[in-house]
Amino acid sequence: MKTFKLGMLIVIAIGMVRCSNDVENDIQQESTITQQDVSSEILSKLQQMGFDMDKTSVIPSKGGYIVDGDIFITQETLERGDFQKQAFISIVDCNRAGNIRIQNALGNNAAGRGFQRGIDLWNRVNGTTLRLIPVNNNPDILVRLANPGEIGGWGLGEFPTNGIEGGLIILNLNEPSIDGDPVTAREWGNILTHEIGHNIGFLHAEQGFFGTQVPGTPINDRNSIMTSGSNPSVVFNANNVSRNDRRAVRRMYSNRNNRLCGR
Repeated sequence: MKTFKLGMLIVIAIGMVRCSNDVENDIQQESTITQQDVSSEILSKLQQMGFDMDKTSVIPSKGGYIVDGDIFITQETLERGDFQKQAFISIVDCNRAGNIRIQNALGNNAAGRGFQRGIDLWNRVNGTTLRLIPVNNNPDILVRLANPGEIGGWGLGEFPTNGIEGGLIILNLNEPSIDGDPVTAREWGNILTHEIGHNIGFLHAEQGFFGTQVPGTPINDRNSIMTSGSNPSVVFNANNVSRNDRRAVRRMYSNRNNRLCGR
């Protein structure tokens, strides 16, 4: 999500902490792709993971890289080079997906008040085993506020690797809403839903479902909570995740034999 001015669902749920003022918000796509100061080896590994490098910005950050505006991939992940989960898509293992512990470390502010909505929009999807469980300690995913200058947009989510969910989400209270007013609790909830999508394996819609489309979902979904550059209002004004978001997460995480999390 371009620190969240970038963001759709063509998630190849792989198929899918921003630390730079150079990173713009995840919902507003740049006309040029930034990949400067990134080695060809790193770009090649990202391509192996399924990213379309003709569409993907890559910015070096402390401990890793910010990819496509608001997806953080650690240096350790790239050095490991074990992308077997990305052979089709990178998502959380089935056994982990049913009990992902997530902690609200946002404090008493609009973002903190939007936390429950952020997890509810995924938990309400029926027909899926994915469950986000609020906890007060020992989380699998920590949701915290950005430090000064750490990110340049609304939010950032860490991508999963080797079957383990991304462990960090950062939200930036200093970023105004799309109308210039402060971001409301409801809007923060929608932003958090988008970022959680990255932590469980969703890319932005514009990435073409991370190289491989989730079966049963369309190539384009303008209503997806994972949408990015073309229409920022989609995420901010969403009442729910889209029908195709629901189709995708059901295919990724379910009890069916063709579920993707078991591959």
